[in-house]
Amino acid sequence: MTPEELVAGLADVRVPESFARFGVQDALAACALGLLAGLLISALLKLVTGRRTTSLEKTRKAIAALALRDRQLRLTGLAALLRRNGGRAPEGLQKALYDPQASFDPAKLESAVLAAAKRGPKR
Repeated sequence: MTPEELVAGLADVRVPESFARFGVQDALAACALGLLAGLLISALLKLVTGRRTTSLEKTRKAIAALALRDRQLRLTGLAALLRRNGGRAPEGLQKALYDPQASFDPAKLESAVLAAAKRGPKR
């Protein structure tokens, strides 16, 4: 028996009539699937086209958070930000990091960190 003869001998597929009709439930299911697809696409588009924070904005937020800390922790955090952004340490920072009694203005370090963040990290 050839494959053509075998296929010709098969009975027709019988589908219940209720499956062949397009009813209200089918329309509601199609609308629900469409809404779900729209929500998924909307979420993906929001991720793709969303506003990204720049390095300078992140640095400003970190500086604002460090302003609430005590002096030594603030200096250490600012020095870490400066290093991450590839900046040069201002004069007197080395001594201020290791000697709590050394006088050092954190505003100088903040301006150095911001200047380094504007230039961007070294590669």
